[in-house]
Amino acid sequence: MGKSSTLFDKATQKFTPFIEFFTTERAHWIIIGVGAILRIAQFLFNRSLTEGEAPIAMNIISHSYSELFRPLDFIQPAPVGFSIIEKLFVDMFGNSEYVLRLFPFIAGIATLYLFYRIAQKFLSRNAIPIALILFVVCDHLIYFTSEVKQYSSDVAITLLLILIASIIVTKKYSSTLLVLYGCLGALTFWFSHPAVFTFFGTSIVLLMYLIQKRVWEHVMWFCIAIVIAGMSLSINYLLTLEILSTNQGLIEGFQNSFMPLPPQSFVDVQWFGYVFLRMFKNPLGFSFFELPLAVVSCIIGCIIMFIKKKKILLFLILPILCALIASGFKKYPFEGRLLLFSAPLMFLVIAEGIEVIRMIVSQKSSVVGIILVIVLLFQPVVLAGYHVIKPRAPEELRPVVKYLKNNYRKSDTIYVYYAAVKAYRYYADRFNLSQHDYVMSVESQYDWNNYYNDIKRFKGTKRLWILFSHIIKWYGVDEEKLLLSYLDIFGKRIAEFRTSGASIYLYDLGER
Repeated sequence: MGKSSTLFDKATQKFTPFIEFFTTERAHWIIIGVGAILRIAQFLFNRSLTEGEAPIAMNIISHSYSELFRPLDFIQPAPVGFSIIEKLFVDMFGNSEYVLRLFPFIAGIATLYLFYRIAQKFLSRNAIPIALILFVVCDHLIYFTSEVKQYSSDVAITLLLILIASIIVTKKYSSTLLVLYGCLGALTFWFSHPAVFTFFGTSIVLLMYLIQKRVWEHVMWFCIAIVIAGMSLSINYLLTLEILSTNQGLIEGFQNSFMPLPPQSFVDVQWFGYVFLRMFKNPLGFSFFELPLAVVSCIIGCIIMFIKKKKILLFLILPILCALIASGFKKYPFEGRLLLFSAPLMFLVIAEGIEVIRMIVSQKSSVVGIILVIVLLFQPVVLAGYHVIKPRAPEELRPVVKYLKNNYRKSDTIYVYYAAVKAYRYYADRFNLSQHDYVMSVESQYDWNNYYNDIKRFKGTKRLWILFSHIIKWYGVDEEKLLLSYLDIFGKRIAEFRTSGASIYLYDLGER
């Protein structure tokens, strides 16, 4: 066994120059360049808007700038600043998927540089390339760089606030700089909801630091800055957020994403463990294969940072804890894309942790240490490469509506699946189909007989188009297949056209 280990280590020594190269600044910029290419490739693919993006797009196109300061239609929680920039781009460059995704794309590219700057300040030399790779290949970060949603800019603003706060701590500060940081926080609240958590999380660290230094004048000025930020948040809340935070439909929809406050049962306590592990799946993007290693790395990273870099650890975890507390008051769901801002913060901790594990294991066998790092990175890297060849296309409704446009006859009836209506309305307007009436299907997951009765009313219709996208699967039943089975009972399928995540069928339901 000893000889085998020695042979492995001798083989590993041949790769030492290659491993050392990854710790150089040149390698770091190559990794960043790869991250930019991954994001550009997804952006240029120009996929169709999804059912989630279409409502925001319609608000941006149809509303005036002043109307964007009020709650949006379709219960859309897009920040005011984000919506204004989106509308500005549409007014300047026209209405297209590229233009609507331009701001998230710019923000996504900016995050590559911001994350690198923070990694340089926060991490040990060998952990930097690991953190960079995790960040640039993260599936959710790449996807939301080309999504008409605010989540990409959430990440950019989170990183910007943390970077500036860390600079204030490590360099000579002044009352003016502290007040300006408060004003920056006040501004970012209008562009990003989780900016609230990041600003107040970093402010706690800054305040602790100033109190520790006993610079009371600076403490006073920074408290004034926090009050300014708080006033901005209050105005923003009253104008746009209050109606969302009290919407019972949203609260019920995210019921499992709110922290039990206080925990009253063992099930409530289990919630914390479940949510912690769920974060590694979404938004971090780890598969079950490397998830255990990622979890262990995160825990070890927290321990090491607590011992050696307490301020850095607080910068990274307090924004997440603030979001968790907000979820306890049912003000912010603690799940998935809404936690995308936390992904870079956790990647920094994980990278530090896996590097510590590698160093410990390498005392026995350096090859095993390297293998552990490869295990952590392998699946995310492969998945990112795969999506360069086959870009993410969850709901390709645009070619489906175009097919309908090319084959539509004046007497035809259009029947749209209820979960596809918003995206259909966006593309119907694009292809000049909006002047033709459509019928929305019923929504009845709890009673499938209603779908049968809804379709039955079209008996005798010679040409019925039924359009699907954003398909709901309920108790293992695919609703598209269910509705098609009912249509097959009443009539004959004449034509069909299917794409990734969307489809359309033409039926003759005339009397047989």
